[in-house]
Amino acid sequence: MTVIGAAAMLATVPAAAVVVTGATKIEVTNAFPDYLQVAELRAFNFGALNVAASANGGVASGSSVYAGYSTPDKAIDGNTGGNYYSDTIFHSAGNGSGEFLDVTFAAANLSSLSIFGRTDCCGARDLYNVTIFNAAGATLYSGQIDARNQTGTVTFDAAVVPEPASWAMMVAGFGLVGFAARRRLAAVAA
Repeated sequence: MTVIGAAAMLATVPAAAVVVTGATKIEVTNAFPDYLQVAELRAFNFGALNVAASANGGVASGSSVYAGYSTPDKAIDGNTGGNYYSDTIFHSAGNGSGEFLDVTFAAANLSSLSIFGRTDCCGARDLYNVTIFNAAGATLYSGQIDARNQTGTVTFDAAVVPEPASWAMMVAGFGLVGFAARRRLAAVAA
């Protein structure tokens, strides 16, 4: 039973947990071959700082721009309004599978990612494919965010570090297993 308990202590992260550590880039594409429109993208670290915001050093770029006032920077300006005609969203010029929005920022451990969709029309387009990369270009997360009801959010888990008491119990458990094995060997030898 002690070995099982010690093994349980080593299993610190559930299988379904997603941990995004060292993220530097988020790529957003449309899940449908249609225009890409994003009112706002927010990527929060565990200190509740939106690392993607232009005010915090985030930089946005896109594959194309539908009009001069629907530029990629609109997706990280802090405005979640979602009205194209109020100059508050990024809108791509093309409506094919090659349309993208890239947001880069200083390396961060992410706690959540939210995308706000368009509010004045065409909400059916607001189903996004999202990929998060680290500085080496490795994929940390890939999935979909559904903002067809205005906002879609995905949350991530923190990297779990066992408490000192857990480590102490695990070490004590291994010590007891070793003591029992040594005692058993001594009894067999006698």
